[in-house]
Amino acid sequence: MKLKLIKTVDLENSMQLNIFDGSRKLAGDRWMVTMIASIEIPVSEVLMQGGKQTKESVEEIINVLGEKVLFEQTRERIFVDEKEKETIFKEVSDFFVNSTITYLSTKEFPQRFVLKKFREESEKD
Repeated sequence: MKLKLIKTVDLENSMQLNIFDGSRKLAGDRWMVTMIASIEIPVSEVLMQGGKQTKESVEEIINVLGEKVLFEQTRERIFVDEKEKETIFKEVSDFFVNSTITYLSTKEFPQRFVLKKFREESEKD
């Protein structure tokens, strides 16, 4: 899937939300409109500045997750008329940003997300 960066939003917690267009043509003049929102979270940085001590060491978490963790959400609409593609993409991305910006901007979000990913990976073993 070819992604096109559409918008970058600087969050209050020093993270950066990137909005990508991954839309693709289905058949004729019909499209699958795909909006992908992502935040690249540096693991050691957010764990050190999080203020909250975790029972796991930073090194242990990095060994499991790596240096960075990717928060990613996708929203899709299928069989969109080519004439409406841009409008639908804007509506989908604006709704996502407006409904999640407060949560994604909180000081606690990056650390909580990293710890959640660590727990999920640890439970797989």
